Amino acid sequence: MRRLPLHFTAAAFAALSLLAPGAAQASQLFDVGPAGPVEAATAVGEATGAQANDAIAATTTAAQTTAVTNAAPATPVTSTDQVAATVTESRLPAWLQVVVARAPLYATDSSGNQALGQLTRYTFLRVIAGGTNRLQVQAFDENGNPGQSGWVEADQVLPSAPGTDWLVTSAATTLWNAADSTSATKVRALDRFAPMQKLDGPTSGRVMVRVYSSDFSSVVGEGWVDAAATGPALPPQVRVPSPNASSGARSSTGSTLQQTDFLNAAAQAARVATASTGVPASVTVAQAILESDWGRSSLAQDANNYFGMKAMGTLGDDGVVWLPTSEYDATGQLYQTMSAFRAYKSLADSMADHDRLLSGLSRYASAMQAASDPRQFAQQIAADGYSTDPAYADKLIALMDHYNLYQLDS
Repeated sequence: MRRLPLHFTAAAFAALSLLAPGAAQASQLFDVGPAGPVEAATAVGEATGAQANDAIAATTTAAQTTAVTNAAPATPVTSTDQVAATVTESRLPAWLQVVVARAPLYATDSSGNQALGQLTRYTFLRVIAGGTNRLQVQAFDENGNPGQSGWVEADQVLPSAPGTDWLVTSAATTLWNAADSTSATKVRALDRFAPMQKLDGPTSGRVMVRVYSSDFSSVVGEGWVDAAATGPALPPQVRVPSPNASSGARSSTGSTLQQTDFLNAAAQAARVATASTGVPASVTVAQAILESDWGRSSLAQDANNYFGMKAMGTLGDDGVVWLPTSEYDATGQLYQTMSAFRAYKSLADSMADHDRLLSGLSRYASAMQAASDPRQFAQQIAADGYSTDPAYADKLIALMDHYNLYQLDS
């Protein structure tokens, strides 16, 4: 049976029938007392972190690719693809949609390889796995049929509703709270041509559905409708946000850490990271406090990401999450968007990645030369563009002074 697009006309339809990191358990290194003037600095930690996000993201080298206009014939996922994938389903949504005009579909997770083809805006993608640099997906065509498999960049997609099982109501009908007609109660009335997605059934002549607003921007209800009052439809050619509140990320097991616990956990993790990178542990801990608001930010809670590390060209060791952010456009105007961020298995992994970035990028080479002096190091990374906040270094130094973080560098 031919399915209708969800932007069809009534006339057309009538023609158809129907964390708790281990470090947190270590002996205490700090006893947090009254913060005094430092509170003013930490209170703006999340806003400062957002500014630092942009600076970090700008320094992350994204894969440069050559576009290929025509996609290759659809091919199944090979065993090589499966071996290459680092499975991180717990941090990944089940479905994505392309949110840029054209998104390359790559053959492998490796950066820099040639694209198999181009995915158009709003293409639905079923997530297979997360790799080191990209997400492994299977694209679905405009008819809702599975097609090409490959790899996409995380910053070109957003979590979405599934790309299959779309329905519409063929007539005004009722949304019920159960399939059993003898016990079900009315949830709401549905107009003709209400867009829906099948979730289960049929059971007792009814199907369980999720009902969307006419522009697909929100879910207006879930329940059961008479199967006879529905008909199949093509996937919508618009953005359909994920109906879930989050992108599939689980909350960090360290989410209840208080300041003393956070300092002890961060101190242990920073010491491990500095042993291999040389980045002063005192600065790393101060940055984590400032940018994650003592581990209370949404990004720290959802993804163990304490430094606003974006997933541009590289994912975290536990995949990627998408969260609302504030960005500036070319004219300097602030706007709201969704951005992809690296997800980590632990606070320690987040700190290790942060320190690798500082020690590995040439722009921070002068800071690394001053690694033996934490105050100078903080001033230098700020001067090198880590944050657009002119008081960033002063805030870090205030935290290091107040909590005597320098003991971590001894």
